[in-house]
Amino acid sequence: MITSAELVSVHLSGEGTDEIALDTLRGKFTVTRTDAALTPYGGLAAWSGFLKHLGIMERLAAACPVVRTSPNAAPVREVLHSFQLSALVEGKRFCHVRWLMDDPAVATLMGLERVRGEDALPRLVKGLQPADLRQWLHRPQAELYAALPERFIADWDSTVNTRYGHQEDAKVGYNPHKRGRKSHHPLICVAARTRLCLHLEWRPGDTVSATDWQPAMEKLWQHPTIRERLWLNRGDVGFGQEAIMAWHETTGEPRPKYLFKLKLTSNVRRAIARVPWPLWAGSPTVGCQQLAETTVKLQGWSRERRIVIVRTLRPINPTPQEQFWATPEDDVAVYVTNLAPGDATLEQIALLYAQRADTENVFDELKNQWGFRGYCSGKAVVTEMAARLVLLTYNLWTLFTRLMGLHPGHHSEAIKSRRDFLLMAAQLVESGRQRTVKLAVKAEWWQVLKACYERLRTWLATTAPQLEAQGDFLRQLARHLTTDPLEWLEQPPPISTA
Repeated sequence: MITSAELVSVHLSGEGTDEIALDTLRGKFTVTRTDAALTPYGGLAAWSGFLKHLGIMERLAAACPVVRTSPNAAPVREVLHSFQLSALVEGKRFCHVRWLMDDPAVATLMGLERVRGEDALPRLVKGLQPADLRQWLHRPQAELYAALPERFIADWDSTVNTRYGHQEDAKVGYNPHKRGRKSHHPLICVAARTRLCLHLEWRPGDTVSATDWQPAMEKLWQHPTIRERLWLNRGDVGFGQEAIMAWHETTGEPRPKYLFKLKLTSNVRRAIARVPWPLWAGSPTVGCQQLAETTVKLQGWSRERRIVIVRTLRPINPTPQEQFWATPEDDVAVYVTNLAPGDATLEQIALLYAQRADTENVFDELKNQWGFRGYCSGKAVVTEMAARLVLLTYNLWTLFTRLMGLHPGHHSEAIKSRRDFLLMAAQLVESGRQRTVKLAVKAEWWQVLKACYERLRTWLATTAPQLEAQGDFLRQLARHLTTDPLEWLEQPPPISTA
């Protein structure tokens, strides 16, 4: 019988050497160290070229409101790039930047003297006021608006980020996972079907979904690109409130339409009961949808508004097997909108709201694949800064992967796209003025990557790297890499109502 000691034996190959001999299942191997620039993140070469062409991070560093007087202070661009790299490689805490600090190839590829440590970003922004921080980070976010489709839908939603310990501005509020725990409750606006996050409103945990919606919307509405392209605001039951709907209905200037889901209160249920039977579209077949519309003026509303009702009927006398599987249940959803019947039919409104479900995937990706709920600090401004930088990194990576074109017209979540374009063993070779990145990939995958890199190089050659040209570059990116989320309104897909 072969023992483990016989299977693998470790011994020094000689006095004063750095080599270790291993007798393995495959035979004898010698393990030693090397000064060669090796990295598991070979995809950073293409990412670095993408960032250089956009110049967003460089302009963000140049506009930093923090005045640094120490000659030993780390350059702001290196601090920002270092944190962005930690978020890119699945970091969730400030200390996770250590994964990259001992990798010389990473610093070389990103044009850094070295990757900065975990305290670099907190020390940079700990003295900033929240208003200065938000103004500073708004500009790079607004630059990405040029990549939006010609018409798009804005999905609004909020999420709960649980906090532990003592942190500024963390409050106790609605927390479905950790009741009684303090949290933050950020409000995020997502451009439907693009997965781009347009705006982040940072809020304490003792807020509801609609808190500070109007100030957030006003910030977006001031941007000319948003005014030209935003067609519809969409949200769940937390946004169907008088103040929000009245903002959309203000006369004197064109504003986007709205579509919100209503909570099934007693007044809403009474409105459903008053709908005459002939007005229901679709036969009352068990398991199929029926649709109807009416106008109501609920308590607290300033006017009557159009509501659309979608219901699925249950059997009158359910069988024991149906009762066992809990299938015989009425499913009712009510939507309020200022879309006129000529703008969208009942079927189109039901489908339009159903497409909002993709927004939940954005929150899932941000929180579980990008560390959006991580990077906590006792200083509120540090935690907010980290969250906003994570969101910016997510947006840039989303555009980058769309540009690479591995899955044209589709979003690839980070859990997969990192394996496709980032996590590749590579060697950085420098000879004179020549730098070469050698990727350790199979020939078949190299042909796929080569086509993606050629696509990237072609796109980057279309515009010069000046600020004025970035809008043109992103607009071209939008035309070729995104689809109009409202195309189906022109030729709506058939929906069974029988």
